[in-house]
Amino acid sequence: MVRYLQSVDVPEHRIVLITPPPLCEAAWERECLAQGCKLNRLNSVVGEYAGACLQVARECGTDVLDLWSLMQKAGPDFSAFLSDGLHLSPAGNEFLFSHLWPLIEKKASPLPLLLPGWRDVAEAQPELSLLGDGDH
Repeated sequence: MVRYLQSVDVPEHRIVLITPPPLCEAAWERECLAQGCKLNRLNSVVGEYAGACLQVARECGTDVLDLWSLMQKAGPDFSAFLSDGLHLSPAGNEFLFSHLWPLIEKKASPLPLLLPGWRDVAEAQPELSLLGDGDH
């Protein structure tokens, strides 16, 4: 994925990789059993994927958000971050956002504003504000 982005001229400093979140095996096993199958994933294997993501980020010079580690460090019961043991819950999405937003903000803050703020757009003739043909 990183190589593809590089091939279309996305510089490394604009890329953020995110490791998978941890797996709550007990909750995921309940989901699997409800579907008529046995547990098909292990958190230790997810940790290997997370480690590979960290390694790729180091090798490619990109930023990385280690969600797998951060969620487990947040407390012994990280299952609140997962809706079914595997997928992010609303709390998990909030956790991800709270850690990802500072990285995005750091990357986006030096970018110029190309369009006016929404309050600065003339309601009657928005094209005047957006196309730069007038001062609304």
